[in-house]
Amino acid sequence: MASLLRVFIIALLFYLVIWVVRGLIRPDARPGGPAEENLLVSDELTGLYFEKSKAITVKTNGKTYYFSNAENRDTWLRRNAR
Repeated sequence: MASLLRVFIIALLFYLVIWVVRGLIRPDARPGGPAEENLLVSDELTGLYFEKSKAITVKTNGKTYYFSNAENRDTWLRRNAR
């Protein structure tokens, strides 16, 4: 009975090690991986959602604003110029 319990514990530990290692090396867990490329952001001017990887960005006051095209960016910049 003790040997069966020992085998079960070793198998459980092996499974946990594999689970942790898989979590550390998953490609979508790294910044810039597939999961991040497919994130949706909204255009600050129109509110429409599109892929973050295709965004035109403006950084101001520590915040990043996303735009689907240069025309929307320019319009937003004119409206928010200080």
